Amino acid sequence: MAKFSKDNGQLLFDTALITHGLIKSGYMSYLQSWTRRELRSAQLDPNDGSNWFPSAVSSSESFADSLYGFTVYNAQSPIVFISGSGCLNGVSVSGNATTFFYSNADASTKFYCFDLMADNIPGSPYLKTYDTSGRITFNSLQPPLNVVGAVQAPGPGAVDQYGRYLTCYSGGGNRTRQAQGAVNGVVYKGKVDSYVNIPLAAGVEYAAFLPWSGSVGYAVFLSGGSGNFRMYSGVEGAYGYNGGLTFMFGASAGTSESRPFNQGYTMPITFFNLPTDRYPVALVINTGNLPFPYN
Repeated sequence: MAKFSKDNGQLLFDTALITHGLIKSGYMSYLQSWTRRELRSAQLDPNDGSNWFPSAVSSSESFADSLYGFTVYNAQSPIVFISGSGCLNGVSVSGNATTFFYSNADASTKFYCFDLMADNIPGSPYLKTYDTSGRITFNSLQPPLNVVGAVQAPGPGAVDQYGRYLTCYSGGGNRTRQAQGAVNGVVYKGKVDSYVNIPLAAGVEYAAFLPWSGSVGYAVFLSGGSGNFRMYSGVEGAYGYNGGLTFMFGASAGTSESRPFNQGYTMPITFFNLPTDRYPVALVINTGNLPFPYN
């Protein structure tokens, strides 16, 4: 390991603290859609896949969630920071290809994928360091990961008379991601995010990585008659934007859905089963000095 300092002693960088470098950046692309499912009957075994059927938007179309993402190759321990909306919904590994799937994202969402430093980038001049086993620990040809902050998600908002949260984050709000549609003559409110913006430095574009995330239950009221509700699950995400960081809960792609007949759901959208014993911490980077796109 090596440390490099200015003449005045100010530390420039310490190779012992730099383990990841940028391997790919760009805009996410549409990958596939996952159809939501409903249990045919409450009396059936939910562990039997044949007892589920596609959740309907209309008589001819099933309700599906779009997945956006990207693929990297030969990755060892990748970490992804995003700028623009998205919730990590899964990772697929096939051979040497690793694909990241994000729900609640679109083609304007930027990604910055970092991996352990590697000795496979052409160019010169360069500075490279290795550990005692010969594995490279720093390569100046690879833009290093530089975390500039860590931000903890705030707790949930107020509750309604039934004890369900009106928003998932104190000081935040809800927004409709997908337009409402008709289901058997009943207007479905569409997909809803619950989010909070946390301002950082103005004029700086940030990207964020959420090491772990929470889950939440959605109770969506369908207009057109009492007792028309949908319940489904949501997943948490965090992303940067120009001037700050956003935490959000969005629909989990391919989530199961149910339609309880309960008079206790009167708000257009409420949330339940939100963990409150701990809150995730998002890591934040400044994207200004990172190449984009990069591969």
